Amino acid sequence: MQGKIIGLAILAAFLAIGVTACGIQFLAWVAAVAAGLFLFWGLMVRYKPRTVGRFVTFLLGCRKIADVKRSDKQSDDWPVWFARQEKEGWKISIEHNHKTQWSEDVGPDNALPEYPRPQLVRERWMNLNGLWSFNVLDKMQDTNEAFPGQILVPYPVEAALSGVGRPVYGGEKIWYKRTFTVPAEWESDERIVLHFGAVDWQARVYVNGQFQTEHVGGYTPFSVDITDAVDHLGENEIVVEVYDPTDSGEKSRDARQLGKQCLTPSMISYTPCSGIWQTVWLEPVAPTRIEQVVTTANIKAGVAMLDVLTNQPTAGFNTRVTIKGEPTSVTVPTGHPIIVAPQEVILWDSDNPHLYEITVELLDGDRVVDQVETYFAIRELGKKKVNGNVVFTLNDKPVFHHGPLDQGYWPDGNYSPASDEALVWDLAQIKAMGFNMTRKHIKVEPARWYYHADRLGIMVWQDMISASGFAAPPRDLWVDYLQHAAPFGVKHINIRDNDYQGWGRSDASKALYYQELEEMIIHLRVFPSIVCWIPFNEYWGQFDAAAATDFVKTLDSTRIVNNVSGFYDQGVGDVYDLHVYMQDLKPVVDPVNYRACVIGEYGGQTWAIESEKFNEKTFGYGKNETQAEFKAAFTDVMHRQMLPVIEAGLAGTVYTQITDVESEINGLITYNRNVIKIPVEEVKAINDKLYQAFDKRNAPSVSSANTAAPVTSSLAIEQGSSH
Repeated sequence: MQGKIIGLAILAAFLAIGVTACGIQFLAWVAAVAAGLFLFWGLMVRYKPRTVGRFVTFLLGCRKIADVKRSDKQSDDWPVWFARQEKEGWKISIEHNHKTQWSEDVGPDNALPEYPRPQLVRERWMNLNGLWSFNVLDKMQDTNEAFPGQILVPYPVEAALSGVGRPVYGGEKIWYKRTFTVPAEWESDERIVLHFGAVDWQARVYVNGQFQTEHVGGYTPFSVDITDAVDHLGENEIVVEVYDPTDSGEKSRDARQLGKQCLTPSMISYTPCSGIWQTVWLEPVAPTRIEQVVTTANIKAGVAMLDVLTNQPTAGFNTRVTIKGEPTSVTVPTGHPIIVAPQEVILWDSDNPHLYEITVELLDGDRVVDQVETYFAIRELGKKKVNGNVVFTLNDKPVFHHGPLDQGYWPDGNYSPASDEALVWDLAQIKAMGFNMTRKHIKVEPARWYYHADRLGIMVWQDMISASGFAAPPRDLWVDYLQHAAPFGVKHINIRDNDYQGWGRSDASKALYYQELEEMIIHLRVFPSIVCWIPFNEYWGQFDAAAATDFVKTLDSTRIVNNVSGFYDQGVGDVYDLHVYMQDLKPVVDPVNYRACVIGEYGGQTWAIESEKFNEKTFGYGKNETQAEFKAAFTDVMHRQMLPVIEAGLAGTVYTQITDVESEINGLITYNRNVIKIPVEEVKAINDKLYQAFDKRNAPSVSSANTAAPVTSSLAIEQGSSH
């Protein structure tokens, strides 16, 4: 650092001498003042970095907030819009290049009709997707009697498929309403549970005017027993009040988990997705019932251990598990682990993603109190050193994790796919292109997406939802940049992140982060396809990643944990992850020398197909004018650059990305899924060479055959049902 200060002083002297030699005294004086200020700035950065950080953050905070991001912003034309919809009727209007091949199939009677929770299936249920009445009012208004509009649930207000397709601002709240009648075959002694797949962001639920529950967080499911408020003989009314400020009022710096949603979308931020955006449904259940089935596998013993979780104590109850197609079952007292040993042990992997379908029954004596259908897989995850490099293992065998970034956005439905077929199509392309993994990027998908990943054999790296920290970098980020960035140094990535104030985290926002992180892991831990948890993406809302990694490991010790994908790594977890754009790839070396090294984002090559573009904005990490140029750029990064890095010890990669998203046009497929930019068989042939290089590097050798040892204990995966 002293060298930097000396360099600043020498630079200032040369500037002053140079202009003085030219005989321009005034300019010399100006240059001397400028050099002095520059030197003062450098000394402040060196010795008072936090003061500089606060100053820079203050300057950023002084910027005028865009009108659409004001916390009190409201639309003034909702009454006009509602009047027009009433006159013209509810309808879906989608620009031609925003349509997908599934858009035309969507309607009030065909809005995601599939059972939404494949990992815990009951025979009887009622889908509440379809047309709901709605209104948008001042966020300060706590009651509402008028519902002048119609919206198709479960599509966000901003999505064309909802029939609305317009923004909601920070000064507004959305009100939903619909009615239902209880089917005659539902027993009066059963409980009725109302389920929401996801509602963004703060939801309050009422049934027949009675408050039922409140849920905060836009990405995880929640349920409520509404039995006591329901009229079994007449019509019932559900009202949902939703407040979703997205990224409005960001001066408050009270970080919320909102992913890439932005009221001023551009580049790598996208259109918001407010309100109900996953399936809503009703289910009649027993007072004592099964809530979740969590599985841990042991591949050496060829068994799975099932933990059957219930909603309340079950003293005196038994649980019976039967594998479909097998003659015997296992019965144990409820609350005890259940060891299930299939007659034929078939391990789950990408080439053979075998799932065991099971029936789980809750018994009170001989009476079946509750019954669900679910599934599990037998497979174990881990990491170990092979030939001097840490690799991931699947069923104790080295496996190269290689897949695309998948952000889960759609031009017609935003966060919500038009249909289940659309979910399958995306995953099928990933599989056909020869990828064995995908990174679900700062979004939680509907449960059926993970189910399809399970059955197709696609490993999933699951991001936690990011806060909006990237919009206004935390103070420590500026300190790091000022101290270590060019031209007076080389940017590094090892800054500590446990300065909560500097990283923009209040106690309330920290608590909300952990609440949502726990909800996400508990919700998704039943899916065998999930192999890696990622608490933070780069510095977006990052704080104390070491503590977050410990928290994740406590909740689920069976999976890999990548403490920070990108920077700022905290030296913990199972993965050392770098993001590399706009420069050639180089070997990655873990500074703490016990984790698997990966490049968690790279590539990002663009090819804009004019007829398919979402809008006129374009963003990416390398421009190509033709398909031939795009293919050449993709092949170059995969073969000329990536192959040597794999040979040097890389354990996994994430290519940016599977599809374009709005103005970010660096996908292998266009945003509307109309054009696959490189034929899938050609992408697969390119990818196959990467696996071959990995296999060759990790081939058994005399020196390594007897020394390869697990770096982590065998990681069994908790399974259940479905994406």
